[in-house]
Amino acid sequence: RRRKLEKETKQLIKQEELKRLHKAQAIQRQLEELEERQKALEIFGVQLERELRGESDSGTKDETQMLHEWFELVLEKNKLMRYESELLIIAQELELEDHQSRLEQKLREKMAIDGKSKGRVRCRPCPYESLL
Repeated sequence: RRRKLEKETKQLIKQEELKRLHKAQAIQRQLEELEERQKALEIFGVQLERELRGESDSGTKDETQMLHEWFELVLEKNKLMRYESELLIIAQELELEDHQSRLEQKLREKMAIDGKSKGRVRCRPCPYESLL
């Protein structure tokens, strides 16, 4: 009965580890996509700034339209930065959950070893018991 419970516990732990791994992989992919989008925005932003300064030969756009595009670009970049921060926080949470799981597993193993070697867990007498 005890071995069956230990086996089921190990299976549940393994499933939770796999879930965290899949989440971490998804977050990594999202961060990579986010980086690509940020690079593209940066390139477009540099080009747009040159046009605004008159360093580029794009006489087709008026200054109002270019300023509007530049502000839209800044808003999009800020949105991506917030999203990146959220993803990094989620990744950190996953790392902490994984660390906690490993610590709990070590604790269970130590408790199992201590239980086998000692037979029963004995509590020390309370030093203040005689005062009661």
